[in-house]
Amino acid sequence: MRTTGDTYISPIEIIDQYSVNKQGVDVGEKYRTGIYSTAKKHLDEAKDFIERREDKDKIVVEVLPLFNYVRSAEEHQHHLKRHPEDCSYCHIPDEIMNKYRMK
Repeated sequence: MRTTGDTYISPIEIIDQYSVNKQGVDVGEKYRTGIYSTAKKHLDEAKDFIERREDKDKIVVEVLPLFNYVRSAEEHQHHLKRHPEDCSYCHIPDEIMNKYRMK
């Protein structure tokens, strides 16, 4: 059986959880790493997951309520699926992306 909390492994595997306002070469507030949700349960699970980690004092991932969701432009949606050769654009390997998909 899979729990919702299992999915919080995914962001930790694909981001630099020790970096603030930076993703690869991109820098700025809009690149802040975080886990955001409208469900309190999700936020509590994320906080609990981080709290159980040995490196919890170094992790700077925000865990906050989602209040201003803005979908990225269509050209950014499913980019790896449309352009699997473009490793410079996105560093998330397909096997990690698919590892946590709910079936």
